[in-house]
Amino acid sequence: MIEVLSVEIEGGFNAICAPEEICRGAIEGHRAISALYVAGNRSRVIGKVRGKLNVRRAFTVHQLIEILLESYEEAIFVEHDALIFEECDFPTLKDLIMLLRQIGTERTVFYFTCCRDRVFDLITKMADRYVYVERDVNGYYIADVSCNGFRQLFCPKSAQLTLEAFPG
Repeated sequence: MIEVLSVEIEGGFNAICAPEEICRGAIEGHRAISALYVAGNRSRVIGKVRGKLNVRRAFTVHQLIEILLESYEEAIFVEHDALIFEECDFPTLKDLIMLLRQIGTERTVFYFTCCRDRVFDLITKMADRYVYVERDVNGYYIADVSCNGFRQLFCPKSAQLTLEAFPG
């Protein structure tokens, strides 16, 4: 299970767009026996994360696919990096998305970004669940989209921010 503020996610391929502190909290709070963190050319989050993670870097989409094919961890955190998609053709992008969905049938995939772009938006369309978190003066606005429908929530800043990832 992954908990993003007050949104609970169980297993599957999940796309999350949230501020750095929310993404970092989810990664640090995971309780899976094993977890993989895949970053691209640059990372906004990994340098500040504490905890036990297998960390790999993917500089191309092909490298990301290879890392995912070799993965065995219960929880997989993939930080979206638009730079690795610059030379990517659509069939390769589609292969990546299908692989993320396939891995999500047995494990928890947490594909996240702190800053949306067109490629990330395309990936969200194929995710089992998409959670969008936006910082507001008084808290966080949350949009939760899944096969169960669409929910909108607001989490005040005074509320405790807990984000935990568990195997599905």
